[in-house]
Amino acid sequence: MSAVMQDRLYSASGFGQQVAKSFSAASQSYMQGARLQQQVALDALAMLAKEPRGHLLDLGCGPGWLHPRLTDYCNTFTAVDLSAGMLAKAAQAALAKTYLQADAQQLPLADNSVDTVFSSLMLQWCAKPAAVFAEVSRVLTPGGKVVITTLVEGTLAELAQAFAGLDSYPHVSRFLAVDSIKQAAFATAGVNWQFEQRRYPLYYPDVQTLARELKLLGANQVAGRRSGLTGKGYWQQLARAYEIHRTMLGLPASYQALMISGVKHGS
Repeated sequence: MSAVMQDRLYSASGFGQQVAKSFSAASQSYMQGARLQQQVALDALAMLAKEPRGHLLDLGCGPGWLHPRLTDYCNTFTAVDLSAGMLAKAAQAALAKTYLQADAQQLPLADNSVDTVFSSLMLQWCAKPAAVFAEVSRVLTPGGKVVITTLVEGTLAELAQAFAGLDSYPHVSRFLAVDSIKQAAFATAGVNWQFEQRRYPLYYPDVQTLARELKLLGANQVAGRRSGLTGKGYWQQLARAYEIHRTMLGLPASYQALMISGVKHGS
């Protein structure tokens, strides 16, 4: 079994440390609430050629639930995550060649060292997306392929609207606009980028179920928000505010995902 490598860990400060801590704490419960993450990752994987070729980098691997499928898309792969807890969970399966705890904005990998980069729903937790795109381009071999997905502005709009009717605190993570992400990508020359936005609606019987799912994922602790939202009266108010969105399928929570693909120039 490959050891979890930490000797060249690039420690994140501030927000990055908060992200790592939150997702490490959720590493055991994550898959219980990862409906969206599974849908988006499988759709993203379908954007790659299904052939066992070269070396793949799984950037932001999480607990590694997708790893049994990756052997259809590469000969070997390296798993990277900022969260020690997530990486340890992924390493239990011992499927990757290397498990590396590292910051996607400063990868301890050689230039032109991987043939494919795959990253699903990790980019939105990075403070500097342009740095991630630059690193992806740097480590890719000429002609290499990259597929990245990220949540964008408009995600959890129904929940944000319900909260907005109660107070002015930022309860929902503020995701970047699509144009901002495109600008960050285009700042990296040498890659032919393509973009496609997709909406993923999930449905819940009540707002408490949605909140529990976000907690399982660790995502409820990542954004700056008002603390102490535990009062029964407050949650009753939130539930009433959310009811205007109810459909026959339940209360919707819309996720806006940007599918980003690219090929590095050269061959």
